[in-house]
Amino acid sequence: MRVLRWPVEVQELEQLRRRGVPRLLVVENGATPPVPSDAREDWIRAPVNRDDFAARVAALRARAGTHRVPVLDQDGLLRYGSRVVPVSPTQMNLLEPLVERYGTLVARQELIALLRARRGTASQNALDLNIMRIRRRLAPLGLRIRTANARGYLLEPSE
Repeated sequence: MRVLRWPVEVQELEQLRRRGVPRLLVVENGATPPVPSDAREDWIRAPVNRDDFAARVAALRARAGTHRVPVLDQDGLLRYGSRVVPVSPTQMNLLEPLVERYGTLVARQELIALLRARRGTASQNALDLNIMRIRRRLAPLGLRIRTANARGYLLEPSE
């Protein structure tokens, strides 16, 4: 969880929103607070009362715990909840847009272009093979990649 000053740290806020990191905004100087974008965001006005701050943090953590998102780090480790799996550089390259846009469609052509940029050439069959391998890596995490026929893929929890 991150604590940010609003509106001073608005750029960092956007990055944290994209990554699904829980965040508490401390609204300064009478600024108008933003409308929270999801259950992983809340705000409190400065000056902050210690008890109020602790209560907001506890509530935010409780809400955020029900909205897990995967995180892919620079070392090629994919984390979801308390579980972690290593992925290859090629898998990492393909997973980046899927993790970044968790729960939304990533176009098949975009993934083929990423594969082509990494290897020099790529085909739909090469993408299909890589997606199959990634699916096997994701299963122990409780994640899956769903196919939207002829359009693309989306990363979501397996239920």
